Amino acid sequence: MTRELDCRGLACPQPVLNTKDVLDQMPSGMVMVTVDNPAARDNVTRFAKSQGCAVEIQGQGPEFTLLITKGQPAAEAAPSRSGTPAGTPRLIVRLSSNLMGTGSEELGRILMKAFIKSLSDATVKPAALVFYNSGVHLTCTGSEHLDALRQLEQSGVQLFSCGTCLDFFGLKDKLAVGVVTNMYEIIETLSSADRVVSP
Repeated sequence: MTRELDCRGLACPQPVLNTKDVLDQMPSGMVMVTVDNPAARDNVTRFAKSQGCAVEIQGQGPEFTLLITKGQPAAEAAPSRSGTPAGTPRLIVRLSSNLMGTGSEELGRILMKAFIKSLSDATVKPAALVFYNSGVHLTCTGSEHLDALRQLEQSGVQLFSCGTCLDFFGLKDKLAVGVVTNMYEIIETLSSADRVVSP
C-alpha cells in the first residue's frame, strides 16, 4: 500500500520533516510525496536517498510527485557526504556572512576571498561548506568567489545554501553553485562533523 503525503505550500524544512516522520513509521513500502517547488523536490530527494531509499521524480513543475521506495536498493546511490579520504576527520565549514571577521568591510571581503581560495590547498579539505544568512551571497550570481567554489565542488566538496536565506535576500533564482538546503539538513550536516570551522 502506497502512503500519500501532500507537502504543497509548506515552508522548508517541513517537507523533509514530514517525509522523515512517514519513513520512520514504516519498515518498507512506498510513499508518494507531492511538493510544489524545486527546492522542496531536491531537499526531499536528497534526504530520502541519504536514508537508502530509491526515488523516482514525476512532473515538470510547478508541482512534483516523488515516489519514494523504502526497503529496496536505491536505483542511484546517494552522493558521498565527504570529499575527503576515509579516516580523515570530517571537517565542515560554515559561512554565516559574506565577510570574514568584523570591522572593515573592505578587509572582510579581501580575507573571505583568500579564505575560500585557500580551502582547495588546505591539508584537510572540508567535506562540505554550509552557507546561511548573508553568507548565501557568496554562492550567487555576481559573487567573485564562484570559480573557487566551483573548483571545490568539482573536487567533491558539497556546497549547501540555506533556502530560507536565499528567499529572504531575493536570491533563490540566482544560486550559481551548490544546492539549496533546509535547516534540517544543515543541522544533520553540522552534527555529523568531527570539526566545524567558521571563518
